[in-house]
Amino acid sequence: MSAMPPVVIVGAGSAGLAAAAALRQVGVESAVLERGPSVATSWRGRHEELRLNTMRWLSDLPGLRIPRSAGRWVSRDDYISYLERYAACHRLDIQFGVHVQRLDPAGGGWQIRSSTGCHDTSRVIVATGYDRVPLLPDWPGRSRLSTPVMHVSGLRRATDLAGLRVLLVGAGNSGVEIAGHLVNAGVAALWVSVRTPPNILPRELAGLPLHPASVPLRALPERLRDYGARLTSRLAFGDLTRYGLPAPAQGPYARLRTTGVTLAIDEGFVAHLKAGRLEIVAEIDRLAGREVVLRGDRRLSPDIVLAATGFRRGLEPLVGHLDVLDKAGLPRAGSAARTPAAPGLWFIGYRAAIEGNLRLHPIEARRIARAIAGT
Repeated sequence: MSAMPPVVIVGAGSAGLAAAAALRQVGVESAVLERGPSVATSWRGRHEELRLNTMRWLSDLPGLRIPRSAGRWVSRDDYISYLERYAACHRLDIQFGVHVQRLDPAGGGWQIRSSTGCHDTSRVIVATGYDRVPLLPDWPGRSRLSTPVMHVSGLRRATDLAGLRVLLVGAGNSGVEIAGHLVNAGVAALWVSVRTPPNILPRELAGLPLHPASVPLRALPERLRDYGARLTSRLAFGDLTRYGLPAPAQGPYARLRTTGVTLAIDEGFVAHLKAGRLEIVAEIDRLAGREVVLRGDRRLSPDIVLAATGFRRGLEPLVGHLDVLDKAGLPRAGSAARTPAAPGLWFIGYRAAIEGNLRLHPIEARRIARAIAGT
């Protein structure tokens, strides 16, 4: 059993680093435990073409700007480099290769069970990431399918699938994003299996970025925000019904609130759809040998099934026994809020927002730091 600083942060992604820097600013010592060998482990695992959907100047963490050289829409590699500089600039205490397995109340504080043993601390901030555990549906017949099935999180570069016939399952944010890259990479055919039509918006309209406008819109009623988003989508793309994508039943804000699914940002998806370079097909009914059977009994024979079917938070092994999670696996008390059922336990980075999660990390970090410093 070893003692840790008064606050331990689990996870060295953007939320965890923001929390550590905010605590240092108010004079509270902390240590960050990271299971990977470096900061930004989850970012390093994403495909190389990834760019932030939030503008550079609305994606900063407290105390260090992302350099202008990274451009308006920051690439995956530039953001990883930024997080590395951020940790070094703030001289954060990060212990790599430490897999935190379970948290338990102990003596008015917390016991941390990890791959390096048990550790005691006063408070714990969980920052393991919103999109942590890939969700791969257990389609009927999946165990007997001879065609490879891969979650999109396992794809390192779109060019790895060049020349293949790809069935992409899911048209959420990651599905719409990767679809454009796959067509650009030269896949032989691309079918996109859609169960629920997505809310799609462009990054820019007439050369103007839309992201900054989403921040002040939070003050408006949800129905007005949804109306504005639908109108913007219609102006940008027109009616996509004849291409297989009717208008979604819910606007993006209502859908996020009721299902946790955010909107999709277009990176060439709509242009490729209109040009016939990808095809919208029905949802999967079952898998049979080398064939994928869709609802309506249409059969496809792709070379690979690529699932853009979302992620889970994966918090259950860590804190599931504490009765602090809701049915969706999210912190019951909310992100950056006190946890009445477990005093001294905090969560950061678990609030999805249309205007971007990264913008919320500094806000949540400062809120937690002030609360901890005041106790």
